[in-house]
Amino acid sequence: MTFPRPDSDRTRWLGPGLLRRRPAGLLLAATLATVGLSACGNGGTTPAARLTPSATPSTSAASPTPSPTPPADQDRDGIPDSSDTYPTDPKNIPQQEPFVLTCYLTDGFDQSRPFTILTGKDGRPDFTEAWAAKPVSCDAGQEIRPVSPVEEAAYKTSGYDDSNIAVLYQMCAEVDADDAYVEAGFAASSEQIPEINAALTLCPGHPYAKKWRAAVRQGKADAELAAQGRLFEDGTYRVGKEIKPGTYVTTDVDGCYWERQDRSGNTIDNYFTNGARRVQVTIRSSDYAFHSENCGEWRPAR
Repeated sequence: MTFPRPDSDRTRWLGPGLLRRRPAGLLLAATLATVGLSACGNGGTTPAARLTPSATPSTSAASPTPSPTPPADQDRDGIPDSSDTYPTDPKNIPQQEPFVLTCYLTDGFDQSRPFTILTGKDGRPDFTEAWAAKPVSCDAGQEIRPVSPVEEAAYKTSGYDDSNIAVLYQMCAEVDADDAYVEAGFAASSEQIPEINAALTLCPGHPYAKKWRAAVRQGKADAELAAQGRLFEDGTYRVGKEIKPGTYVTTDVDGCYWERQDRSGNTIDNYFTNGARRVQVTIRSSDYAFHSENCGEWRPAR
């Protein structure tokens, strides 16, 4: 439908050369009637009504029900931390309760410092803080009984009659450069070897672990030499039965005396020194006995 232009809405051409004016009210009524008839021809529904959705969709959606927050479980072993005896260990290996070692930083025992010993992730006690301070001596101040598998293994290795392993904890915490165990060439005795091995079971990362192991190796080698009769100290020994013939040395002696003897106890050869860095003797297979005083330990010459 075409509507008349605004400036001529009241005129219409009726024929050549003639103009007839139509009242504005009649024009508006005709227009409305036309629109009405159009609506009836389409089932009574206007185009605007057909384009308008019949229902407005809901803009609100149902909120999901929040899941309950799971309880804290640091080690993810399925046991909540609130009821987990070992919340940081998924294997739940028994651990020693934290305790305090009192350590001294000088030989004069005038500087002491407490160190709290906790169990590390590998199940062994953590001595990192103590090692950094390098204490020369430590005191547990209490008995420490094995709890963890590592402590049980250390106790069995130590050969202790008592299950108190406080000494092992003290050894592990101490970092004493003057300790005999770290001296070059030190040979651990048959009693010291199991104790050192037990400490290494408890603290294999000790700053002097390498020197401890060297002392154990030397101790075992010396034990083998002694069993062969090739390592001995002061005394009188039968050659060929208690000691083997050969060349032997001893070091750093003061007032050392030795003599080789025949079957009758007579002196074949002898030697005395007030002090010496090294003393050497050759014991022959024909000698009946060998005797020494203040000479210390004799070992095969190299």
